[in-house]
Amino acid sequence: MEIWDLYDAEGRLTGNTMIRGEKVPEGMYHRVVEAVLLNSRGEILLQKRSLRKMLYPDILWYPTGGAVVAGESVEEACKREVAEELGFLPDMTQAKLLHHRVEKTFIRDVFLIEQDMPVENMRFQEGEVDDARWLLPENISSGEEGRAFSFMPHLQEILPFLVLESMRMRIPLGRYRHYKGNEYRVLGLGLHSENTEPMVIYCALYGTAETWVRPASMWNETVMVNGRPVRRFQKIDD
Repeated sequence: MEIWDLYDAEGRLTGNTMIRGEKVPEGMYHRVVEAVLLNSRGEILLQKRSLRKMLYPDILWYPTGGAVVAGESVEEACKREVAEELGFLPDMTQAKLLHHRVEKTFIRDVFLIEQDMPVENMRFQEGEVDDARWLLPENISSGEEGRAFSFMPHLQEILPFLVLESMRMRIPLGRYRHYKGNEYRVLGLGLHSENTEPMVIYCALYGTAETWVRPASMWNETVMVNGRPVRRFQKIDD
C-alpha cells in the first residue's frame, strides 16, 4: 500500500494523506516527479516502459519518475525513483528544476540532472522498465522515442529547454576559430524568442568586437574546404 501526502495548490503540506488509487480530495493535490538525465555528450536518457505497465505499456520512451510518497521531499522522491527504476543514484547536486506545474489533481516537478551513466551499468526494474537509451534531444521526434513528446503537453513545453541545455554541453564558453581564420568568443546560448531555436551568442575578437548570434545547430557543422571537411568553428585554448 502506497500512501501519499496531500498538498494545497501552493505546494504546502495539508497534513492529510491518501492511499494510492483513491480519489484525490477536491482542492488538494498529490505530487509527482520526473528526472531527465543529461550526459556530457549532450544526450538525454529515456526509458522504455514495460509491457506489464497498465498505462501506455511498451509504446513510450519516457523520463524516469513517479509519485512522491508520504514523508518524502520531491528531491528524495526523484533519487528513489531513479534508483528503483534504473539502479543508480542520481547526483542531485547537479540537478535543477526544469518544470513545475499544478495539474488537475497533482503537482508535477521535472528535474534536469547532469550525470554520465552507461546504459550497460544500469539495472532495470522488472515490470517497470524494459530498456533505456541516450539520445540527442533534437532527434527524439524522428523516431519511436518521440511518441510521448508528441502528445504530452509538459514534454512539448520542456523540449526546447532540453535542446538548449544539450547545446550548452556541446558548445562550451570560450574562444573559437572560424574556418576562415577569424577568432570569436562564445558568451552564452539562449532561445530565439519567436521559434525557441537555440542560438549561440558570440563576439568577434578583432575589429570593433561586434556581438553576433547564430543558430546553435550550425555551430558544430562541418564545411568543405579544398575538398576536405573541417569544422565551421574550432575550440581553441584561451
